[in-house]
Order: sequence, then structure tokens, then C-alpha cells
Amino acid sequence: GSITISGKKYDHDVYVFWNGTVERRVGDHTVPARQTEYMVKKKPEIIVIGTGQFGIVRVLSESEKLARKQNIEVVKARTPQAIGIFNEAMKQGKRVSAIIHVTC
Repeated sequence: GSITISGKKYDHDVYVFWNGTVERRVGDHTVPARQTEYMVKKKPEIIVIGTGQFGIVRVLSESEKLARKQNIEVVKARTPQAIGIFNEAMKQGKRVSAIIHVTC
């Protein structure tokens, strides 16, 4: 799988931040607390997690708790829907960041 962001194609999972930064995400089919903690440091209002084309990625409960403890909303959806949610939040001027899994 792949994702195209601002005209650039990425063939790997990515972090996308509300300031326009895109970084490679190294991981598997889980979102551990350390990845959520990394996102939280960027101070988003919302973290959108794209769980893959078929929703395979698991978000560990401690990951969600960590974000919610900081009053950050967590939205999980299959990647195509997650991209739409991210884009809509950006249009609304929200500080939204995302973890996007591009396969399965």
C-alpha cells in the first residue's frame, strides 16, 4: 500500500502532524504507548489512527488512555476513512495528527 500526501507518495506507514510534517512510522500491527506518547508531545487536539485497509491494526488500551489523560481525542478508523477524518479536522482548523497504516 501507499499514501500520497501533498503530492509525495509514501510506501510505508507514516506519522502526519498538524503542522504539515510527515515522518516514517516504524512498527507493526499495533500502536503501543510509546508511539502515542510521541504524538502527544506534538500537542494535537485529535489523534487519528488509520488501522489499515481492513482494520487490522490494534490500538493498545494504554495508548488511548495516555492521549485521553492529556485531553486529546483519539479517533480510530480504517485508513481510507481516517484520511477523510484527518482532512476534515484540518479544514476545521483543528490541531490534528495521525498515525496511518498503509497496508492490510
